Amino acid sequence: MAAILALAAALALTGCARDPEPAPATGATGGSRLLAARPFPGVAFTIDELGLEMRAIPAGKFRMGSLFGEPGRTAAEGPTTMVTLSRPYWLGRTPVTHGQWRAVMGTDLAVQAQKAAPGNAELSNLLAGADDSVAMYLVSWGDAVEFCERLNARARAEGTLPVGYEFSLPTEAQWEYACRAGTTGATYAESLVQPGSNLVAGLDDIAWHAGNSFQGYRGPPWGTVSGTQGPEGQAGPRAVGLKAPNAWGLCDMLGNVYQWCRDRAPENLPGGEVTDPEGAKAGADRAVRGGCWHSGPAACRAANRAWSSPDGRSQFIGFRLALTPIVRR
Repeated sequence: MAAILALAAALALTGCARDPEPAPATGATGGSRLLAARPFPGVAFTIDELGLEMRAIPAGKFRMGSLFGEPGRTAAEGPTTMVTLSRPYWLGRTPVTHGQWRAVMGTDLAVQAQKAAPGNAELSNLLAGADDSVAMYLVSWGDAVEFCERLNARARAEGTLPVGYEFSLPTEAQWEYACRAGTTGATYAESLVQPGSNLVAGLDDIAWHAGNSFQGYRGPPWGTVSGTQGPEGQAGPRAVGLKAPNAWGLCDMLGNVYQWCRDRAPENLPGGEVTDPEGAKAGADRAVRGGCWHSGPAACRAANRAWSSPDGRSQFIGFRLALTPIVRR
């Protein structure tokens, strides 16, 4: 147990600025189609073999970042920027799960654990039976991109990708716009963050965070958290879809696992008005959004920005599938 807890600390969100914290198969489909038909803009669809619903996100305009008075705000969340997203897209209703990962990649959490900490048989054995409904974690940015590319290869072969679109990770702007779903507060429940406290009105209903992620937890001992709702206890990534969705039907946008974004992470937002921003042109780290099961409420806000090394694999980071306009750089 001590060895696993030590490893958990070593796999912390290295480089994250805001939260102190066998050969892959081609899929398990036996030749079945990935998509029944080409998705139509504005209409949700389901990747049936994965049981993953892709919610339709409309084009639109929103204020990205946070105002000075928002509790928990950091300098990286400004200056506030008016962002126009000129084309609709789709986003997974939940983060990608362990079962969905295995169906596409042919590997499991035990294999990912070996990549993260080679030779630690105790950890890989522990993870071998991880529940399929748990949000996938221990994935690098490159791992998540490969997942998307495998889906693209199949959908292109079928001819079911919408013209000009591809499976990908969302940009930071796409992520925040979808998370807010038309709201402007700290969270899509409009709850206020109370710095120094894990008890926040409304947050428990929509997110697994440090104040509640130990409740009923059954899984690898990734860490101990304490909250005002009960005694401290072991916690880790949770099954997806158990918390209330936002207005656009997206669950676990906040808490549970951080979610990789496509773009590199600039230290600040650009300010002014921009259209379809793609993040920084240079830099190593990639953006992660949403906070996680180990995060305090300040990190579980729509505007909170963090980043991590794209090669890192952590018990704090997973990802959410998007179907977005193709970007050519």
